[in-house]
Amino acid sequence: MLFFLKRRWFLLKLVYLLAVMTFGIKVVAGEIVSQELAYKLVYQVVFDPLKQGALVSISVDKGELLKHLRFSNNRGIYSNIRANGKLTITGKQVDWILPKEGAQLSYFVLLTNKRDAGKFDALVTDKWAIFRGDDLIPAVHTFEATGAYSIASMDILLPEGWGGIETGWQRKKGNTFTIDNPDRRFDRPTGWMIAGDIGTRRANVSKTSIAVSAPKGEKIQRMDSLTFFNFVWPEVHSAFKKTPEKLLVVGAGDPMWRGGLSASNSLFLHSDRPLVSENGTSPLLHELTHMVTRISGVSSSDTNDDWIAEGLAEFYSFELLYRANGMTKSRRSKIIKNLAKWGAEVKHLRKSKSTGPVTARAVVLLDELDKEIRKRSNNKYNIDNVTRDLMELRKVSLDDLRKSAEKLVGPKIQALNSGLLK
Repeated sequence: MLFFLKRRWFLLKLVYLLAVMTFGIKVVAGEIVSQELAYKLVYQVVFDPLKQGALVSISVDKGELLKHLRFSNNRGIYSNIRANGKLTITGKQVDWILPKEGAQLSYFVLLTNKRDAGKFDALVTDKWAIFRGDDLIPAVHTFEATGAYSIASMDILLPEGWGGIETGWQRKKGNTFTIDNPDRRFDRPTGWMIAGDIGTRRANVSKTSIAVSAPKGEKIQRMDSLTFFNFVWPEVHSAFKKTPEKLLVVGAGDPMWRGGLSASNSLFLHSDRPLVSENGTSPLLHELTHMVTRISGVSSSDTNDDWIAEGLAEFYSFELLYRANGMTKSRRSKIIKNLAKWGAEVKHLRKSKSTGPVTARAVVLLDELDKEIRKRSNNKYNIDNVTRDLMELRKVSLDDLRKSAEKLVGPKIQALNSGLLK
C-alpha cells in the first residue's frame, strides 16, 4: 500500500512539474496561477552595527502587478523612508504606489529591541546580530492585479569581519536566500536570523535541513541539539504529519531574553535553557511544537484561549520524548503529577495569558483529553488527531477544540466539561 501511495505522490509531482514547464503555471496560496502574473521581488539588506540596524531596499520589476503597498510604522522603528512612484506617509501609516517599472522603496530599520529591563529579544552588536525578519521587513497590505504573486529573494551585505548569516530560508548562493511562502502571494522573509561572527552546526534529519547557530563563544549546545533532534524527529513527524524543509535554531546568552521564542521556520532559545529541564519537559521541543503547529489561541475582552497553544506545546515537550523512548512511563506519570501540583491553585484557564501555573494545569487537562479520546475510540484516535485538525485553523478557541474532539468520539467529552473552562 505504501509503495502505491509513494508512486501516486511521485506521479502527481511529475505532472505538476510538467505543467509548470509546459504551460507556465504553478500553485500559490492553494490556487493555480500563471507565471505571466509573477513579479520579481528583491530585498537587499545592509547592516549598520553602529546604528544597531540595517538599511533595507525593496525592488519590484513590475509595478503593474504589485500596484500598491501599505504598512504601519506604529513602533517607529522605520526611518528615512524613500521611494520612487508615489510615497505618502500619514502619521504612522506608509503608502507606496509603485511605478510600472523599476520600483524601489528603501528605509532604515532599528533592529535592537529591549523586551525587559536589560534583556533583549533582538540585538545588534559590533560583532553579531540576532533579530527577526518580521521586523526587518514590515507586515504589509498589498493591492495587486488579480492573480499576481511574487518570486522573491533576499541579498545580505555583511560588514567587514562578519563571517556569515543564517536564516530559516533556503540559501540560493552565498548570502542570497530564496523567499518562498506557498501560503502567501507576497513573500516576506519572516523568522529568526543571525549574522556576524557566528558558529553553526548542521545536519539533515529525515527531509529537514537543521542548523543550530550562535555567536562564537556562547555556551550553546549545538551538537547536543542535533543529536536530540535525530532521535526525536520521527515522533515529531508522526504526531504532526509535517516537518519543515529547513529549521534554524538560534541561541545566545545574556543580555538576550532568558526564554524561548518561536517563528514559522525557526526558533530562539537562551543558552541557559537546557534541552530537557529538571521537571522532565523540554524547552526546545516546546518551541518546536509552536513552530510546527503554528497554533495560537483566540482572545477577546472576557476570554483568552492561549492555554490551548501553550498547553499543547508543553504537553508535546515531554510526550514526544516519551514516545521516542527518551523516558520511562513512570517518569512521564511523575511529570504529570508535578504539573498538577504546580497548577493546583489555578481556578480558570481562560481568564488571562497562559502563565506557568496555567500552562501546567492545561497540560493535565489535555492529558486527560488524550486518555478519553483513546479510550472512547479503542485507540483509533488520540490527541494528535485533534492537534492536526487545529493546525488547519491556526487561531483556535475552546469551541474549536471541542468540535475537533467530538468529530472523533462524539459529544459529552468529560475532560472538556471541566470547571476550569467555564
